[in-house]
Amino acid sequence: MTKYLFLVFFSLFFAHIVYGQSADSTISIKSADENYQFVYNAKTAAVEIKEKQTVSYISTRFQATVPVALNYNNQVTLTSVNCEVDGHKPRDFKPVYTYYGSDDIFYSDEKICYFPMAIPRKGGLGVVTFEQTVNDPRYFTSIYFTEPYALEQKTVAIKIPRWMKVELKELNFGAFNIRKSSQYISSEDADLVTYSIQNLPATKQEGNSPGPSYIYPHLLVMCKSATPVGGSFTYFNTLDDQYKWYHSLTKSNTATDQAAITAKAKELTAGLTTDVQKIKAIYYYVQDNIRYIAFEDGMAGFKPESPDEVLRKKYGDCKGMANLTKALLTASGYDARLCWLGTNHIAYDYQTPSLSVDNHMICALDIKGKTYFLDATESYIGFDEYAERIQGRQVLMEDGDKYKLTRVPIAAMGQNANTATAKYEIADGAIKGTVNYIWKGEDKEAVLVGLNSIRREKAADAMINYLSGDNNDYTITNLTMSQMERPDGNLTVSYQVSTKNGISSFGKAYYVDLDHTREFIDGIIKTEERKHDYWFGHKMDIKREAELLIPAGLKVDFLPTALNIITPDYEFHIQYTATPTKVIYKKNILIKNTHMVKAKFAQWNQDIEQLVKAYNDTVTLKPL
Repeated sequence: MTKYLFLVFFSLFFAHIVYGQSADSTISIKSADENYQFVYNAKTAAVEIKEKQTVSYISTRFQATVPVALNYNNQVTLTSVNCEVDGHKPRDFKPVYTYYGSDDIFYSDEKICYFPMAIPRKGGLGVVTFEQTVNDPRYFTSIYFTEPYALEQKTVAIKIPRWMKVELKELNFGAFNIRKSSQYISSEDADLVTYSIQNLPATKQEGNSPGPSYIYPHLLVMCKSATPVGGSFTYFNTLDDQYKWYHSLTKSNTATDQAAITAKAKELTAGLTTDVQKIKAIYYYVQDNIRYIAFEDGMAGFKPESPDEVLRKKYGDCKGMANLTKALLTASGYDARLCWLGTNHIAYDYQTPSLSVDNHMICALDIKGKTYFLDATESYIGFDEYAERIQGRQVLMEDGDKYKLTRVPIAAMGQNANTATAKYEIADGAIKGTVNYIWKGEDKEAVLVGLNSIRREKAADAMINYLSGDNNDYTITNLTMSQMERPDGNLTVSYQVSTKNGISSFGKAYYVDLDHTREFIDGIIKTEERKHDYWFGHKMDIKREAELLIPAGLKVDFLPTALNIITPDYEFHIQYTATPTKVIYKKNILIKNTHMVKAKFAQWNQDIEQLVKAYNDTVTLKPL
């Protein structure tokens, strides 16, 4: 709903048994059965989870094809894949097993088994069965009930031996037809917990939606401990256990080549006298020079790479970048700590010990009684600034063999100020003048990410296209920009402009539009289509001010009415004032709460209609 420069936000939602950008509405799931059983493997001396998933697809048209896939990784052993269509295995059934690739993941142990399943006849039934084993209960974290296709009936059964201590936390059940039953099986000394689900709608991917853990019915599986015959295991019985496991992966992961870290820290801070100068030099070095990559590989997905290796290779994931930031700060004499946290994509916090709770690592710095959080994966966020995705999030901070729980501060809207001021005059039938922009915080980051993703010699052209909105009539000359590399400070742009689209005449009257950007002009939410709440990318503080010099011989005949809409979540303000020589236009749009629930869509749409009406009003100038 807001305009960003070449920035596309892509999120990959959990792939269950079916994949695809959008599910074929002529396909539905007649029934699905999922069975999970905790067993003790005496050969490996480990507790495992045996899974069997069977899904029956039905087609309402001829010659339908279901793209079937299952994602798994190094912690999961896929043991069996079967497919039948109308009771027979297809002759061309040949599953493909490969590594799953994504543009935003540098390396992953994520694997995928996939195949197309053709259902030739209308009303035909295709049945797919997967069997697999999860090798470590820590990685058995959740069971989602929804599917990419509409679901008639589903059964989820979990068999839990009495020697296995596990908690099943039910989430987002409220609006759905889900029944639970429990049965004790004396012959196996186990409890069978069964969930019966009826008539679930298909999942729907929508931009700016909450993460799946906020909206879809699922079980958060918290494996705490196990005492089978022949073994005793503690998983995440408490947060202490989870931190102990995390800490075991990080405490020995210090620099092998400490001399390289110390030398780099001295190089970066040479000649600097204040703590803030030194901290910024280190933080910005990691932001600027270490390429962020995503690395997902079983235990390595939770274990940071040694800081000297990240420094040597010049790339790392969030854990590696946090570890390098910590190492450089520590080498410079500062108290720096690693921190685990879940971004706002995740609904849980550390009240529920589980690997599902966090998906990110940053560095914390305690100095002069204040804690600063440094997220080097945010390439152009400045020191003591925080991206929306981590603001207010609970943080698990290392403290030796213990830990601290705290939260990332919530930034004011002014952190992301987006300001433009303009001085115009009317000449040669066009509006001409000078425009100055200032971007801060995440608005600045959005622009800089785009600019720095293209060749430097093309940056000015890209900025002109962005500022003009690809409007060929909005002619920009004499463009100047501040430096594009460093996250410190603001991004500023100034330029000369000439445009005829903002002015029209009828007889001797002139009608002038002083707002070129018109934010949220297409902000109406299609409530008949939108399924989920709407989450803005970040808080916004958009300010526009334009001053128009009234030509000699003309006067203001009409000024549009002011607009002032104030709600707890957002504000729209537009005001016109006039003097004998000038017309001054001011606009301020505030997005104060980034989470808009569906119940507020109607009011939002009404307010957007008023904003659009205000945009369509123009200043009228007539002869004296």
